[in-house]
Amino acid sequence: MKVDLHMHSVFSDGERTPRGLMDLAAIQGLTCIAITDHDSVGAYTEAKAHEERTGVRVIPGIELNTYGPNGELHILGYGFDPDHPLMKAHCEWRRQERESWSRKIVRRLNRMGYDIRWEDCRSKAEGGVIVRTHIAKVLVEHRYFHDVEEAFDRLLASGSPGYFERETFSSAEAIALIHECGGFAFLAHPGIYRFGFSIDRVADEGLDGIEVYYSGHSELETVQWWAESERLGLLKSVGSDFHGEASRNPQLPGSVDYDQEDVHGWIKQILPGEEVAR
Repeated sequence: MKVDLHMHSVFSDGERTPRGLMDLAAIQGLTCIAITDHDSVGAYTEAKAHEERTGVRVIPGIELNTYGPNGELHILGYGFDPDHPLMKAHCEWRRQERESWSRKIVRRLNRMGYDIRWEDCRSKAEGGVIVRTHIAKVLVEHRYFHDVEEAFDRLLASGSPGYFERETFSSAEAIALIHECGGFAFLAHPGIYRFGFSIDRVADEGLDGIEVYYSGHSELETVQWWAESERLGLLKSVGSDFHGEASRNPQLPGSVDYDQEDVHGWIKQILPGEEVAR
């Protein structure tokens, strides 16, 4: 068994369709994946239709962007009911909120002298969920920046000149939502946040696990977060965070080494046909 539990499709800011991700996962020798689009579960049904053809199992996944007392943390959800009314309602609310939020960002950029249109940014969101990467792509197309990473870091990251604070949706609320829908909640990529936060406080909110094995973690960060998960009695997950070969996150699915004993046990609990037991 080989798994990768963090990747993105065109339903958020990834470059591949769910079918394309399933095909790539098969080529990479993966047996189980989760597509964790930002605030969207739209990829799951399409990916599920290609299980038999590819031999790759897929579990429901999502990456919930939060903004609250703990800062702008990302919470990964696994094994929940993607058709749960609460999850559907949240994704629709987030889709609408992202439309309003992205308009505010583009208006701010316009005032700063960047001549781009929101409609062009929105057209990049093939799956219907607009994210800051789509705005960054348009900035690059207009030759304001060399690449998406430069545009994002200089203008769109939290605290940057073009950033606009979004509606509050805390990590506690994200964890509670995932639990209400029957899933496991994990803290995504803890080693890459550029601000301080208390893992103890997030754990107290009901967190189930930490994405210990992550493509952007150094060896030292992996060891540190493994130790934190042990200290707090939390589960461990693994993710490449693949967005596409030409994206800011080109690490291929299945490219992250991990300890199978740390991950496979709880994954087997949420494969289709098995009972979820937290």
